[in-house]
Amino acid sequence: MVEIDLSKLATEVSNILMLRGTSLPPLCLADHPHTQAGSKIDEMPDDKLFGVAQISNADMAMAIRSLLFVRCGLLSEGSMFAMMAPKAEADFICGLVERNLGHKDRAKSHFQKVQEHPVYQTLHKQAMALLKSSMDKRLTRLHGILELHGDWEPYAFIDVYDEAKSGQMSSASEETVRKIQAIEFNALFLYCYQQLMGIDAKKAEIKQTTDAPRRRPLPTRKPTPAPAPTPAASTATKETAPAKAPAKAPSHEVRVGCPKCKAIQTFEASQRGSKVQCSKCNVAFTVPGGSKAGSSAGGSAVRVACPKCRTAASYPQSKRGSKVTCSKCSASYMIPSRSAA
Repeated sequence: MVEIDLSKLATEVSNILMLRGTSLPPLCLADHPHTQAGSKIDEMPDDKLFGVAQISNADMAMAIRSLLFVRCGLLSEGSMFAMMAPKAEADFICGLVERNLGHKDRAKSHFQKVQEHPVYQTLHKQAMALLKSSMDKRLTRLHGILELHGDWEPYAFIDVYDEAKSGQMSSASEETVRKIQAIEFNALFLYCYQQLMGIDAKKAEIKQTTDAPRRRPLPTRKPTPAPAPTPAASTATKETAPAKAPAKAPSHEVRVGCPKCKAIQTFEASQRGSKVQCSKCNVAFTVPGGSKAGSSAGGSAVRVACPKCRTAASYPQSKRGSKVTCSKCSASYMIPSRSAA
């Protein structure tokens, strides 16, 4: 089963994942949400959350924030932040959320846009291993579909999940569905985190399998010794050796991807939480990873993205639960409310 090694993650990311413990997550991720985590995920700047001075993939950072919301049971906010993630991950997360909310058609529509994803192969393999010994006819049917398809089949799993959620399965079968959902979340989270941190998962796997000691082959002939350098050559080498590059000073800039055209742009770190304009497509959006303090009596601002055009905007906390209008496409949508802890 795919597990997340918390010791290999940034400290704050590990702390947030641990807020709901290490036990198997519930079938409905919104059950018993950890509401206090919402403000922490929303307002913590990137350098503190991810433990690096500067991130190179702002969209993937939003995917991680979105998944942290989902892990804590805050599905509406997770869906909002997913709007600013890369397209495939955005639809993957939104499909997961809609499935949890019981919106089967919406979930299938999102997964249809995903088409294929790098985590599907791992998900298919692990799900097959869990399902092969099941006697439940619904899970046996899912096993047959996966075996015939040869890859992960998110649409079939949506139907099985819905049957489990409606109480049509035994507790043992429901636990199997919960385990598959946990594998799905963990695999997607690890993929996004590796992409954010610049870790090549395939190379890491290859390195791990080739690290075993191997016997060095015998040389076919005696190597010719290299001629000893002359004193003059030795002196010239020392004089022309490049000086060691000084360590880079901590960056005071943040790189952000435009939520519309995805153009990467650089802003001062002090502009976190401020509304800016894309230099390429002129769309207005908010620099993520921070918020303006003291903007209202309700505390810091809440950042949301229009579900239609993905334009990000900031509103005071007092607007939670209220209907607002997008400044770009004029679509109306609700700012997620957070119930009391």
